[in-house]
Amino acid sequence: MTTPPFGPAYGRGLLGRPSSTLLTGATQPLRRVFFSFHYQRDIWRVNQVRNHWIAKDNRQAAGYFDGSLWEKAQTEGKARVKRLINDGLAGSSVTCVLIGKETFQRHWVDYEVFRSIELGKGVFGVFINGLKDRNGYTDPRGANPFQYLGYGTSNHHPGKLVPYAQYKSGWKIYEDASPVAASAAAYLQPNSKPVLSNLFRVYDWIGDRGYDNFSTWVQTAARQAQR
Repeated sequence: MTTPPFGPAYGRGLLGRPSSTLLTGATQPLRRVFFSFHYQRDIWRVNQVRNHWIAKDNRQAAGYFDGSLWEKAQTEGKARVKRLINDGLAGSSVTCVLIGKETFQRHWVDYEVFRSIELGKGVFGVFINGLKDRNGYTDPRGANPFQYLGYGTSNHHPGKLVPYAQYKSGWKIYEDASPVAASAAAYLQPNSKPVLSNLFRVYDWIGDRGYDNFSTWVQTAARQAQR
């Protein structure tokens, strides 16, 4: 028997996307940030966030960038995609989900979030739909991906928190991520069934002045994870 987390009744689909990392922190501790996002729709907006610190603080990028995870999953298998993501996450202390209109539907965004939790990283989200794409258009705001992800319990994994995702048919175990012990991350609690939107902060790049405050958001997420 499985017990999913409680949360709002949303439904979504499954697709894929890519990832990237950067270094952040001047007078504050240096943080390596892993970005999770929907490549095909949002890469123009994403790069405005990823690159804003270059002009502002003359920082250097780190990690890898791959725009075809979904294609790799179909041709090379899920194990290959997971290895690519795991390599990208290596050495980072915080994962930032850059949220566009359709990000909540991306299967590999879900994996990146669950894997980040498994590794005890800080996690937060930023709405980027208000940024313009290459044609000068903004997007409607999409759903918060954290509302569709959570942890429940399962008799097959006693004492572990089991990853769940919510689809049109309801909450189901997310098979591509592993059950975790509550000790994996400082913000998890034993025997809890949290929806991730109750754990992680989400900001708006425009409304919350991301250009000025992004580094603070990174540090806040790192402190929540005790990193």
